[in-house]
Amino acid sequence: MRKELTMERKLTKTNYLKYILAIALPISIQSLFQSSLSVIDQIMVGSLGEINIASIGLAGKFPTVFFFTVGSISVGASILISQYRGKNDKTSISKAFMLCFKWGLILTGIFFGLSYFFSNSLMSLFTNDPSVTLVGGNYLKIITLGFLPGFVTTMMSALLRNTGKAKLPMFASIGAVILNTLLNYLLIFGNFGFPELGVKGAAIATTIARLIEFSIVLIFFIKHQLKDEYKINLLAKSDSVLMKTAFFVTLPIFLSELAWSLGEAVYGIIYGHIGTNETAAMTLIGPVIILSIGLFAGVSQAASILVGNQLGKSDYDMGVFLGHKSIKIGLIGTIIIGALVIIFSSIYPNIYSVEASTKTTTSALLIMFALVLWIKVSNMILGGILKSGGKTKYVFLMDLLGTWVIGIPLGVISAFVFDLNIAWVYLLISFEEFVRLIIGYRIFKSRIWIQTL
Repeated sequence: MRKELTMERKLTKTNYLKYILAIALPISIQSLFQSSLSVIDQIMVGSLGEINIASIGLAGKFPTVFFFTVGSISVGASILISQYRGKNDKTSISKAFMLCFKWGLILTGIFFGLSYFFSNSLMSLFTNDPSVTLVGGNYLKIITLGFLPGFVTTMMSALLRNTGKAKLPMFASIGAVILNTLLNYLLIFGNFGFPELGVKGAAIATTIARLIEFSIVLIFFIKHQLKDEYKINLLAKSDSVLMKTAFFVTLPIFLSELAWSLGEAVYGIIYGHIGTNETAAMTLIGPVIILSIGLFAGVSQAASILVGNQLGKSDYDMGVFLGHKSIKIGLIGTIIIGALVIIFSSIYPNIYSVEASTKTTTSALLIMFALVLWIKVSNMILGGILKSGGKTKYVFLMDLLGTWVIGIPLGVISAFVFDLNIAWVYLLISFEEFVRLIIGYRIFKSRIWIQTL
């Protein structure tokens, strides 16, 4: 029996922290570096003015929809693999992985076609500024080329994490970010004889980095598949029982991520129609949002994996215990990070070459974000825990209610009826997170989400 599996069976209520951190830290680091691909684009394009900043911010909305939506497929696979690993059911692990992989490929093809062939049309949904539409459309078309390798990387990473190899995808992400930063420096500004491509250069750099990350993860995946006791059978075909289970686990996650990410796109439309400078300010806080939340992504996934393992073993009390502790870790961490964001809110905008009014708006938005950070991360961790039980419909209904019944109406009313400034619009939209937190925690406490698949 492998070392990882033996160690998992020794997990107790006194040593749980090292097991959570053993999974959470590599995943968080990978998440931070993966997020940095778009963050670095935004920061390095930040010296090119409001139009270019706004273009990248809005053009990134559709790839966000893509990665969250197809990412739901890998989340579904992860839930199934986590529980089947708890049962030591190797055959079902292969079947679940290959089934979700096929579903994801279909979705990737659909998103690729839409974003590549209709890039300018998609951009026109977000803004009335023709300059932003043109620049953003060109950026989106190039970024689209990284969709397929990005999805395959996500699936392989999910399997590696669930079989005790969370550090390997992290190394690939670190390499990709280093390469992306170097290529940005060369292609955005035309250094060392390279062409000065501006926003296009940022898109090319990010796409190349995704391809390199895919190649590295693929090498790790193949290497460890050759000697892993959880080796995936690429020809595995799902039986009707597993297919039904996978469908009812994955469909609500897919709908949840689709509803949430489309809602984020609608928020982008609301911000985009407030004004180009306001949109630029929202784009400027993007790196802080992504990095702050990404820092705790590992806690969410570690909670999902470890709780799922316990549910697979029918040790429900331990699963609930791990859930409680994961939420507490996130709460303490976000209070610290939120305080730091507030402290540096007036300093951060100065790294960009933008107008004084844009800097002022950026500072205000950072403070609003810091106030709701603990709620956002708590929801993320709660979502990972609730999904681990396989009753993913609860998370879907929470996201649907929060985003489409509360968040979007509040955004539209505050922006276009009361004509509030963008910082207050952002804060009112974030109220939906608070509602979801109350509902999600009540579901968690009730234990109705617990089951063994």
